[in-house]
Amino acid sequence: MPDLDEFLTLEELQASSRALVSEFPSLARLETVGTSSEGRPIELLTIGHGATPVLLLGVPHPNEPIGTLTLEFLCRLLCEDDALRARLDVTLYAIKVSDPDGLVLNEGWLKGGFSPLRYALNYYRPPHHEQVEWSFPVEYKTLSFTTPAQETAAVMRVMLRVRPRMLYSLHNAGFCGVYFYASHERPALFRAFHELVASQALPLHRGEPEVPYLRELAPAVYGLFGIDATYDYLAESLGTDPAPVIGAGTSSDDWLGRLGKVFSLVCELPYYTAPGLEDTRPAGCTRRGAVLTGLARVEAIHAECAQSFTGLDPPDHRLTRSVADYVAKTPKRLAAERAHAGTPAYAREATRAEALDATVCRAFYHMLYLGEVYRLAEMVGKHTLAESLRGRVAELAAEIECASALRVLPLRRLVAVQAGAGLLALAQA
Repeated sequence: MPDLDEFLTLEELQASSRALVSEFPSLARLETVGTSSEGRPIELLTIGHGATPVLLLGVPHPNEPIGTLTLEFLCRLLCEDDALRARLDVTLYAIKVSDPDGLVLNEGWLKGGFSPLRYALNYYRPPHHEQVEWSFPVEYKTLSFTTPAQETAAVMRVMLRVRPRMLYSLHNAGFCGVYFYASHERPALFRAFHELVASQALPLHRGEPEVPYLRELAPAVYGLFGIDATYDYLAESLGTDPAPVIGAGTSSDDWLGRLGKVFSLVCELPYYTAPGLEDTRPAGCTRRGAVLTGLARVEAIHAECAQSFTGLDPPDHRLTRSVADYVAKTPKRLAAERAHAGTPAYAREATRAEALDATVCRAFYHMLYLGEVYRLAEMVGKHTLAESLRGRVAELAAEIECASALRVLPLRRLVAVQAGAGLLALAQA
């Protein structure tokens, strides 16, 4: 694997695909399978002629581009390595960029020095109902979602056409350890994942799970879930109809799994980690206490976002819709977490990793929306507010870095784990 020190832009990724097809015309094919809501092409790169169809989705969330580098590596590897291609016997279908419009909105941090502050000030993530990952159609109890995002509809057409036996949705997280999602229990594969992560000197995730209702299959490996699990968790925690809080569809794995037998995999990789996220010693507080402390902090950041967003009067824009959705729906989601923290599972003593995750890492993710409000203030010409927001984001980023001893992880190691996990799974496809 070559050294990697930056991400590629949409234009660079498209040019790379065309170059690969030109270099390996008998193995690689490129076609446009749809367009984004802003008219950008969604391209499908097909590699090989094997018996098993496999679909890899890059940029299912547009602030998660590690998978584009993974696809750059894997697609070229399968073209160049005849023996590997024969051994795997797969046809690889790769959508490098599922959300091209969203990736373009994140291009401000793809090059140059990579810090939490630079990431936050150039960050964009769509509201759930516009995300490729979470806008697949679903009917569940009172939830009815029938209007997938335009980009999701393009992915659905590819799924229906190729009927993959394996789906690898190339996500990445932000500030945590490495963890995985899988649709089926495969203990030998999960042990291989652990060895792979260790071989790259990366930490497995030891903090709190991404959402409270995950099913653990192995350390740092969780069962994939659809919107039904989210619905039931919110209904139980809030005691009310959760459909308005969700307002979105189900996951790619959940929708595809209804079409037939498929093994789905996700490898979540962090940009940043900290020594404390591997520390399983007692923290001196309960899980409940750590979670409630963290919730109080993120509620304060949410309040800052809401106050600054009010009165901006921004145009109908992707950033506007993202912040509006965050401001409107986060209070209910946080209320559900607060109620869930009252269950017996949170009475035990927290590990230091869990406490750091709950009190510091959670704040990192909410800080990113304050960065979106900063971008909107700049967009509408409210420069005094924008400068104030920039200063506040810088203050929060500095606090988070100081409290955690945060460090930036090398891209090459992250891509090695994501690519390696995919190859290990492909060998069992």
